[in-house]
Amino acid sequence: MTLSFLSRRLPLLTGLSAIALMPALPAAAQSPAAQSATASAAPAPLSSLVAKVDIPYEEFTLKNGLRVIVHTDRKAPIVAVSVWYHVGSRFEPAGKTGFAHLFEHLMFYGSENADGPFFGRLEDIGATDWNGTTWFDRTNYFETVPTGALDRALFLESDRMGHLLGAVTQVKLDTQRGVVQNEKRMGETEPYGLVEYAQLAALMPEGHPYRHSTIGSMADLNAASLADVQSWFKTHYGPNNAVLVLAGDIDAATAKAKVEKWFGNIPAGPAPQDVDASVPTLDKDVEKLMHDHVAATRLYRNWVVPGVNSADLPQLDLAMAVFGGLGSSRLDNALVRDEKVAVSVKASIQPFEKLSLAEITVDVKPGADPVAVGKRLDQLLADYLAKGPSADEVQRAATRQLSGTIGGLEKVGGFSGKAVTLAEGAVYSDDPGKYKKDLAIYAAATPQSVAQAARKWLGRPVLRLTVAPGERSAADNALAGNAKGEGATHQPAFFRDPDAPAGAAPEERHPGHLRAARRGADGAGVGGVRRRQRGRRQGEAGHGGADRGAAGRRHDDPVVGADRRGAGTAGRGDQRGQQHGPHQRRAVRAQAQSRCVARPAGGRDPQPGLPPRGGGAAARPGADADRGGKDAAHGDRAADAAADALWHGPSLWHSLHRIGHGKRGQGRDARGPDRLP
Repeated sequence: MTLSFLSRRLPLLTGLSAIALMPALPAAAQSPAAQSATASAAPAPLSSLVAKVDIPYEEFTLKNGLRVIVHTDRKAPIVAVSVWYHVGSRFEPAGKTGFAHLFEHLMFYGSENADGPFFGRLEDIGATDWNGTTWFDRTNYFETVPTGALDRALFLESDRMGHLLGAVTQVKLDTQRGVVQNEKRMGETEPYGLVEYAQLAALMPEGHPYRHSTIGSMADLNAASLADVQSWFKTHYGPNNAVLVLAGDIDAATAKAKVEKWFGNIPAGPAPQDVDASVPTLDKDVEKLMHDHVAATRLYRNWVVPGVNSADLPQLDLAMAVFGGLGSSRLDNALVRDEKVAVSVKASIQPFEKLSLAEITVDVKPGADPVAVGKRLDQLLADYLAKGPSADEVQRAATRQLSGTIGGLEKVGGFSGKAVTLAEGAVYSDDPGKYKKDLAIYAAATPQSVAQAARKWLGRPVLRLTVAPGERSAADNALAGNAKGEGATHQPAFFRDPDAPAGAAPEERHPGHLRAARRGADGAGVGGVRRRQRGRRQGEAGHGGADRGAAGRRHDDPVVGADRRGAGTAGRGDQRGQQHGPHQRRAVRAQAQSRCVARPAGGRDPQPGLPPRGGGAAARPGADADRGGKDAAHGDRAADAAADALWHGPSLWHSLHRIGHGKRGQGRDARGPDRLP
């Protein structure tokens, strides 16, 4: 017997409550209790939610100019320590590009009273969420430690602030220079790896402080001398150019005594000199075509927009989220779901202190016409700017933004916790409470305010950049300073050789960009790559989304991997993530694909006492053969430094597969008795 649609529905209907089937009563006919229940179901206004977000703090300044901010949170016996230096690649003069990032590396490899890698000392005291990052406007270091270990953390931070140069040797400089150069190669050999250089060159005029990438140029890195490094440190890393935030199980009185003890005797540096930067506007639309070893043509639309202290920036962030950031954004609905001419879309703001970058990207579906898709993208944008967003779209975008920010503030430390939030406001805006003003702007946004900001800034001339499958040109490589001669190119390696005979056994599956970097011409240091985070606060969901920033290759992110063969020179492999920002998560994916944990140069297994992952030595081809005389030349200290270099940050991958440090050289514990807490 065939059942009709109605007969199949009857059992369900008869099981429903009679109340549910009754027509809704007019509001006037409802009982007071029913009206109260209906009213309570309405969502609370965003403004009332953000009004409850508060990070109370106290602050004081030492005689040497160190600004200290203290937030008390007794939920757990831990303290987040965050030190922000107001220096980044924006402050680098011509001929010194990459210095801020290079120095971030050097500051992780020992100070006068605590020589050797920083990481093991933090692990010894149970630290979590520790890392250091560099970008255009700042360099920061942070860790979360048990309350009882706070003195040790402050000792370490103060020693590298005030007692570093005596421990910076030519060997360390050469090693870290090689590591940074390997990072540069690795980032550039990734698909779309030259895009950042093209964007900055097209959007910024000559001489603009944001025009060069934070990673720097090979020539400038090669030219860096020990004297240059010492001068850079003396100029920019004094206590009067830094902010220290302590958040957690501590109060202001205790903090003042401890900070005075550890930092009070550090002399002030020169008065900080800001490097201003205007927001440039293109004279006319710019069209640029690049080629790369990519699977899909990617379309970019870029503008330079105001920095974090502009009231327009939150409005622009919402405008971009509505257009291409939400899961049901205008671009997603039109190009991916309905017309099916794109496989991925994105629109976001990458914020900086003096300016920000707005970016829209569309990955064209194979087989679709990129030119037609580009015209359709511009048509959708023009329509969006003309009509503006709806109230519902603005509400959803603001809710998502506020949810991400507030969620990050549940922690005292990490990339988006309360310590970093207070520090960022103090450094960029001279206001630790800047987050409250931003939250209020997001909560109060309307379709009219969002549309007005979008028309003002996105209605200007645009950079239209297309990256299509093909061979990289010498001109594009020259933007990164990598062309070694006319016609020379720097190409990503294939994951599998497409010219290999059918049925041939595939070569070992090292990720292409890791393999290419390992074969780098200079071969210096232990290779590594940073995950380029794209969050407003270094990778949080709210920085426009952890992976949604523009020009997404930030040089301020956790080092997550290194040469899998464990080459035996000391060094730390470097985003976003960007990632420093510029920005990036690809190294983590690459390590996950390879399913192989790097082996320390000293030959110790990643986790002593546990069987090696993936079948032991077979999972680390050539590890023993490659170490050879390098360990003999550099000794056990170099091997330890290389092991530490492989993991520079508390990532999930790090938590699961942390490199074991084993025994260390005697220098590992050669802490000055007058400085040891």
